[in-house]
Amino acid sequence: MKGFKKATALCLMATFGLILSMSSCKTGEGCANQEKYSVKTDKDGNLSTKGGKSNLFSKKNRKKR
Repeated sequence: MKGFKKATALCLMATFGLILSMSSCKTGEGCANQEKYSVKTDKDGNLSTKGGKSNLFSKKNRKKR
């Protein structure tokens, strides 16, 4: 029984170590999400000055107010 507990603990520690050592990003390429969610820039490298539109209410409800 002692051997089974030791083997189980060893397997859990090895699995935990493997999970922590894995990287989700490729070396030298960066993460796909980093590029996907980065701030957009124009051709000169300046940040965009456009503001987003937020339509919390439908067009019909906005006209009633």
